Amino acid sequence: MVARHGRETGREAFAMTAPDTILVSRDPYAPIVTEHDGRLLYRITIESGHASFYRDFPVDPDAVRVLRDDAERFYFLFAALHHPYQLSATHLSDAERERYFRTILFAGRDEVEAFMTELDRASNGAVANLLRIFTQADYRQLRAGRWFDMGAGTPAA
Repeated sequence: MVARHGRETGREAFAMTAPDTILVSRDPYAPIVTEHDGRLLYRITIESGHASFYRDFPVDPDAVRVLRDDAERFYFLFAALHHPYQLSATHLSDAERERYFRTILFAGRDEVEAFMTELDRASNGAVANLLRIFTQADYRQLRAGRWFDMGAGTPAA
C-alpha cells in the first residue's frame, strides 16, 4: 500500500524501466554484455552446487568490442572469472577483477596464455575444464599452456 496525501490507495506505483539491451550473447549459459540505463555490464552466471546466481561487472566500449569480436577471449574471460566466483571465499577484489579483464581482453597472446595457464594450475584444471565443457577446446593442449587456436572460440556442439 502506498500512502498518497496521507491515505493508503491500495495500489502501488511501479516505475517503468526500459529492458536491458543485449549487446553480446554467444550461448544460453555463457555470459552476456548488456546496456542498462546507459551503463555497459558484463553479466556472468555462476553455478555452485545447487545455487545459480549472477554477477554484473561494469565494462567499457573497448571491452565490449573485444567480447563481441573475439570468441576465444570471450570464453577465456568466462572460464577465468567463473572459478573464483564459484567459491564464496575466493571472490576477486576490484583491482584483481580489472587485471583479469585487462590481461585477457587486451594483452598479447603470450601474456594471455601465461596468465590463463597460471589461473588453470591454481584451480587444478577447473579453468581448462570449463572451456572443455562450453567449447570445442582441446583440454590437453590447454593444460599444456596452449590456449589460442585450440578450439576455445567454437561453442560445444
